[in-house]
Amino acid sequence: MKISKSKLLSFITCPQKYYLGYELNIRPAKIPSDLLIGSSTHHLIANHYIRERAGEQCDLMDILKDYWSRYDLNNTDFLSTEELEAGMFQSLEFARLFLKETNLEPLEVEYKFSLPVVNIETGETLDGLELNGVIDLIDHFDGKTRAIEIKTRSRRPDGFQADISLELTCYAYWLRFLEDSGTIPVSYINIVKNKKPYIHWQNQERSTEDLVDLFHTIKTVAQNIEDGRFYKNPGVHCNWCDYRPICSKDVDMVKDRFGTDAIETLQGQGLIRV
Repeated sequence: MKISKSKLLSFITCPQKYYLGYELNIRPAKIPSDLLIGSSTHHLIANHYIRERAGEQCDLMDILKDYWSRYDLNNTDFLSTEELEAGMFQSLEFARLFLKETNLEPLEVEYKFSLPVVNIETGETLDGLELNGVIDLIDHFDGKTRAIEIKTRSRRPDGFQADISLELTCYAYWLRFLEDSGTIPVSYINIVKNKKPYIHWQNQERSTEDLVDLFHTIKTVAQNIEDGRFYKNPGVHCNWCDYRPICSKDVDMVKDRFGTDAIETLQGQGLIRV
């Protein structure tokens, strides 16, 4: 089994959400505008650093237009061409702000990793299980290798969110395989989307104890997935969950959001009736 921080977070939030998204592969027919703006921002930043390291010229406007050329009102949830164009240029604004304010010299960009899942204290290994991921940026910080995750957020995040971040712990786990260090630096760089956007750093460290906790979390989640325990976990997160219409049995909304193929799949699984 291959597992990622996205799968872990999805299952921990709501096992049925994981089941719908990763087991049944039901996804919104239209890409949410906020997701697209964030993805575009990441794409621009990554391409800047990749081309800079290769000694090539980087025209962000050309990259922007090429990236957005595949999107229109049919495959996104923008309500008008004007909104779509505004979203496109907003991502350019965010990328330029990031590059101006952070002044980074990354060693790696969009670095892919795949590792066995090991308890670094006892040596216990979860056979047949791999932790996969992609780290936005890797640099040096205070003499150590650091993993950086870029986020676009609608408001300034609180410190506790970074303290307990599972994705940062996953990145620290990979770094531990490179450097046998007591503490491992990881960071969020948040692009906060206020009226006047700004950059907000959240510098963190992860310890051996954090990585052992991660091992047990992965072990528990993987066992539940293998056993098919995909129960609903209602909570405040339902308010912004894409799959809410499925749980509320709103057939018209399900068809509008996910398409007719999803209706057939859900019917076959006994999750909705038409």
